[in-house]
Amino acid sequence: MSRQALKADVCAAIERNAGRIIASAEDLLRHPELGFREDRTANVVAHALSELGLSVQTGLAVTGVKADLACGGSGPSVAILGEMDALPVPGHPLADGQTGAAHACGHFAQVGMLLGAATALRQTDLSELAGRIVFMAVPAEENVDLEFRQTLRAAGRIEFTGGKQELIRLGAFDDVDMAMLTHASGGDMSHRIAYGGTTNGHLTKRAAFVGRAAHAGAAPHLGVNALKAATLALVAIDAHREMFRDEDNIRVHPIITRGGDVVNAVPAEVRLETHVRANNLVALRSAAARVDLALRGAALAIGARVQIQTEPGYLPLHSADGIDRLFHANAVELLGTTNVLHDEHRAATTDMGDLSHLMPVIQPRCGGGSGRTHSSDFQLHDYRAGLVDPTKLMCMTIIDLLIDEAAGARAVQAAYQPRLNKPEYLQLMRAFTSVEEFGTLHPA
Repeated sequence: MSRQALKADVCAAIERNAGRIIASAEDLLRHPELGFREDRTANVVAHALSELGLSVQTGLAVTGVKADLACGGSGPSVAILGEMDALPVPGHPLADGQTGAAHACGHFAQVGMLLGAATALRQTDLSELAGRIVFMAVPAEENVDLEFRQTLRAAGRIEFTGGKQELIRLGAFDDVDMAMLTHASGGDMSHRIAYGGTTNGHLTKRAAFVGRAAHAGAAPHLGVNALKAATLALVAIDAHREMFRDEDNIRVHPIITRGGDVVNAVPAEVRLETHVRANNLVALRSAAARVDLALRGAALAIGARVQIQTEPGYLPLHSADGIDRLFHANAVELLGTTNVLHDEHRAATTDMGDLSHLMPVIQPRCGGGSGRTHSSDFQLHDYRAGLVDPTKLMCMTIIDLLIDEAAGARAVQAAYQPRLNKPEYLQLMRAFTSVEEFGTLHPA
């Protein structure tokens, strides 16, 4: 069967199953779950893949699910990924009433694409392809809810707070040669599909300022105000912004997660959390060091103590040119040139960036959404643009990669130069992890 005939067959299978694909995604939309807690979502995925006759692994990095489909001959393995988690957006109309979780980033559509691709490829004759197709539902892409993730770490259930980081550590990607996912976007998306481009990387910092409680009205002079220290830290971080280079795309966006206990007591413990983002590791380390200076200086100025905990976030994303070219050609064929955009740099981060340091990956974006991602007004209003068409494009690209004895995939592998191997990656991630205690309480 020719390349074009195979693509036509898999697209026809997607159309036949479009209603089921959309229904699965809408079901997940109504049941959002936070990272490493995606139990229901994982069960839905595992059940659907099992019904297709695939052998399914579950419980990977707590909730991850993996299955694969062998083609007609041996060759490289290509993974389609779907991120399962939601994030806390309590104001979203479909937010969970207890956790505040909502699918305000479109991950439910990614899982729909994953299940749609698995269904369609299972119904397609793959004897002309060489290699394996891996379907992997991955947990915890959103780098949030960190206190809960610390409890998992303390219990020995995870080492890293990102889902793909954990899957890399545990070896779930050891038999994967390249990977792709397509991410739904909000109303800022001007085209049906955007491919290529890069993203920032980030580190996470949590600072706990410790002062001394005292009666805020009767004896404030006996206290050490941890909230004042945190407020000074925010101002000091802002003062460093003029020293960030524009070309490094640095972003620092702190929040106070605990501001005190009662209004009539001097706050004795205040917690601050921030991501530090940049498009390269040198700038990331430099910006993180400046944030540390601001945190230490604020504690010193007030006579408080501060504990600074640094966690590895995600590495900058680099898209694989070879896969991008194939994806672009399919997007133009399916949607027309005017609907396809080559993406530029985006200051957001994703743990697909970590994978991109180890293997060729792509993460195109698709339209169909409205509102702002990560906000209460985000929704997917066009399921063809935001789910059905991207599923077709990923399947078409996999055919391009694995047909003709996987010549396309082998060319991508030959051109790709990994930035890190797995031991180097794990060493880097662990080197980013630190806890520092600084300061001395001012005497009463």
